[in-house]
Amino acid sequence: MTSRERMDTTKANELSLRNLLRFYPKQGEIFLKDRRMVISSADAWGVLRHDLIAALGTERAKRFLLRYGWHCGRNDARNLKEMFEWESDIEWLLAGPQMHTISGNVFSRATRVEVNREQGTFYLEGTWENSYEAEQHLLHFPKHHESVCYMLSGYAGGYSTEYFGKKVVYKEVECVGKGDTTCRFIGKTVEEWGDEILEELADYEDENLADELDLAYQRIEKQQHIMSIGMRLSQKLTQVVLQGKGLSTIAQVLGESLSCSVVVESPEFETIASYGRVPHGAVRALRCGEIGSESERTVIKKLFDEQQTVQVDMPAGGGLYAHKRVIAPILVKSQVRGFISLLKEEGSFGQIELMSLERAASVCALQKLNEQTVIETEQRIKGELLAELLNKDADMSVIMKRFQYLGYQADTPHYVFVFQMDSCEKEGTYENIAYMERRPQLIDFLSGKLERAGYRALVSTQLNRVYGLIPVAYIEQQKLSVEAYGTYLLTQLNELMDSKDVVLGISNVCYTLSVFARGYQEAIQAIEIARLKKQTCPVVRFAELGHLTLLLNARHPEELEAFAYEKLGMLHTYDEKNESELVKTLYYYIENECNLHKTARVMNVSISGMRYRLRRIQELTGTDLTVSCNRFETQLALEIMLVLGKISLNPVVPTSVSNS
Repeated sequence: MTSRERMDTTKANELSLRNLLRFYPKQGEIFLKDRRMVISSADAWGVLRHDLIAALGTERAKRFLLRYGWHCGRNDARNLKEMFEWESDIEWLLAGPQMHTISGNVFSRATRVEVNREQGTFYLEGTWENSYEAEQHLLHFPKHHESVCYMLSGYAGGYSTEYFGKKVVYKEVECVGKGDTTCRFIGKTVEEWGDEILEELADYEDENLADELDLAYQRIEKQQHIMSIGMRLSQKLTQVVLQGKGLSTIAQVLGESLSCSVVVESPEFETIASYGRVPHGAVRALRCGEIGSESERTVIKKLFDEQQTVQVDMPAGGGLYAHKRVIAPILVKSQVRGFISLLKEEGSFGQIELMSLERAASVCALQKLNEQTVIETEQRIKGELLAELLNKDADMSVIMKRFQYLGYQADTPHYVFVFQMDSCEKEGTYENIAYMERRPQLIDFLSGKLERAGYRALVSTQLNRVYGLIPVAYIEQQKLSVEAYGTYLLTQLNELMDSKDVVLGISNVCYTLSVFARGYQEAIQAIEIARLKKQTCPVVRFAELGHLTLLLNARHPEELEAFAYEKLGMLHTYDEKNESELVKTLYYYIENECNLHKTARVMNVSISGMRYRLRRIQELTGTDLTVSCNRFETQLALEIMLVLGKISLNPVVPTSVSNS
């Protein structure tokens, strides 16, 4: 049998460039049988691939390369059908993988072939080794998340479809371009793939390259427009931070630029700043289950769990109107320090709005970081000044001036609040470390309450304690007693810190900063009692201790003197100024069991004179001596003043007393 006769019945594995190609170098032509061919560089195809992806995007470039490979495969199948008399239909089919191999695209190996034209079933599985597509993709791009041999897959599908007469689609189930050790493919008819191939079918629809390039150009123009708007907005927001204008201006600039409402909220979704029509507390109501469905609450939960920007349709309810919202967390050092949201009553959010929101979230984070740095610096300075107030040898006039520089009036009446975690006794224990980590939370919590009400916050720390000066005017604004407000604060604080071990001591009113040391000691003493009764009442005010303070201060004469002067100081000063005997009168009145006539006889004073003195004593001290506790504390104060030599009792000779 001659060579010509052998070629009349051909097998796929007999195909080779040696017996297929004819070269005519003088004419610059190469022929496969009577079909002209060209040889091209794999690197050139790699550059084309790179440029297509850069111009069209990965998805559109993929579709272009798939369809190009598809048409190449169908064309080769027709040509090979006409060129050769195949030994069988299967040999014609296997000539497709063989053409892949001899053309240098890839070493193609069919590992499983199950084809039945009569039954309409097609299954071809195999591997591609040394794929030039995967190789070129990795030269220009990192590993992809999906297979990248688009032209090979398209070629195989086009060839098999021409052969089988029904549309056959190939899926590359493993690929070196996405990190696998080899490229593996499977080909089946569309019907046999079923729903599994639905997404891929759109990639094979014919589209004009000019249309593709036009769409790409439009997309690039749109991206440039978005980038231009984004850059201008970014510059405006940066200027806001540099000029120190704060979160309210950030919300305004963002809202005006995007023509939508904006709200900046705390981690607890309390409104900090807003622009436009904003339903306050909407997200908090959704998160707490007061409005909305479970799916909507799941979106909000995702915001906290993944700290990612989320979109949610906010339902109406609880006096709130329905609207669409996109929320971005404000992250400072990987911690959520608040949220910024865009709101619309209708329509959807586009790419420029999402990009601008995330940029604004970054700017808010920078603003928050600046504020935190300023606050920490100011708190450190205040803490140092407060610590100096505890030093008995400190120059009080210098300290008062420094407080005035910070904008704090030295003569502002205030209480001293001291918070202490009761379990933090041993240094280095887990509880102590946990408290030290939570201490900034406590400081921010207390400072935030005061500053939002318009007061300068003076808050500092000492070991496992956080203490602050709470203006009396601020307490009066709350329309609560100082003890009730302390209980309210402690409840919120324990929820914030997920703890029930914090106790609070409250001093008496300190009318100037110069007596801060006294107020601090009063609050510490109150804490000692609060620790004993924390299960029932973890908040104790020093004024509640009464004469118990004498027991707490038994070894501190100066504290005993302070106690006595707090009770009787006004009376003592009045006696010295007016050369009267009100203190002595009070002493004998209590000694004589508050008997008016006995005291009048001892003091040689008329009954009417005695009544005048007692009335004047009550006016100056504000003490109701009909209350047994008040009488006891007054008697203790008198005894202390007597022992300390602050008052003297000259002997008196009783005489008969007139009732007039």
